[in-house]
Amino acid sequence: MKRLAGLLLSTLSVAAAAAILFIAGPDKPTDIATDPLNPFHWADAAEAEADPQFAEERFLEAARKGPNVPAILIRVANFYVARNEYNKALPYLMRIISLTQAYNGIIFNYYLRAGVPLAALIPPDSKQSAAFLYHLMARRHPESAEVWKVLESKNQTDPTLTRDWINHQFELRHYAEANTVWKKFSPLEKPSLLDWRFTKHDHVEVTENPITLRFDGTANSDFRHITRNYVLTPGKYRLNVDWESARITTNEGPFVQVLGQAIPALLGTNARKTDHLDFVVPVGQPVVTVTIIRRPSQKFDNKIQGTLTIHKIEITPSSPDRQ
Repeated sequence: MKRLAGLLLSTLSVAAAAAILFIAGPDKPTDIATDPLNPFHWADAAEAEADPQFAEERFLEAARKGPNVPAILIRVANFYVARNEYNKALPYLMRIISLTQAYNGIIFNYYLRAGVPLAALIPPDSKQSAAFLYHLMARRHPESAEVWKVLESKNQTDPTLTRDWINHQFELRHYAEANTVWKKFSPLEKPSLLDWRFTKHDHVEVTENPITLRFDGTANSDFRHITRNYVLTPGKYRLNVDWESARITTNEGPFVQVLGQAIPALLGTNARKTDHLDFVVPVGQPVVTVTIIRRPSQKFDNKIQGTLTIHKIEITPSSPDRQ
């Protein structure tokens, strides 16, 4: 049983090998002499060896005995990392990545210290490559953009990663990059910081496609719970709102606002129409936010009821005759 456990470690999957070792129980051998096929004994002997050359030989033998055992390979890699020999450590680290995610944090940190372009270390597996990019994003690493480009070129992205990359670039104020990626992959399954965002309101039911607000008539609602960011260069633009309303009550109806300017609110019932607002994006304002708003009424009869439907909101450059 003892020799069988050592042999299986070098040929079976990690889970199967672990199970065999568990079955072997407390009578497992304690050194190379009694079980030369067990890679853990070779690794133990290597770590106990004072001479680096002999230690390396034993580590290499451990790797040969357990080529698919991450717990062995990481010990071999650690030996080389401690000696700052990343060129020798990297093959073992990359092998581990292909076998398991258990050591991702350690390995990705080693990658950052290896002095190798990170795009050359992207794992081939899409889940692992995404994990690598998330690791870089969390540290705001400057080479994350190169890693993203490689993943995109190899179609190793998914909707969630794309959304998170857009948000990451937006939060870094790399607005042009965020907008470029958004335009390429929109519509996304889940909204990014460049999509319409909806916050729950207790007295306003909101549905999408088209955006519809249903005021329940029980509150003087203060509503500004639907927003969208647009990345724009300085210049003149037109906000176009295609909308209609049904039985909107009170003297304060919903309206659409951008840069402190607003398209007048809709009150009562209005057939579908398109309203426009010309506005200017100044220098130093790379992002503008469009918000759907209803301000509280100051009247006694202030509980708003009714339905607003917005079929489309878009921003277009102003035509020359409007400049």
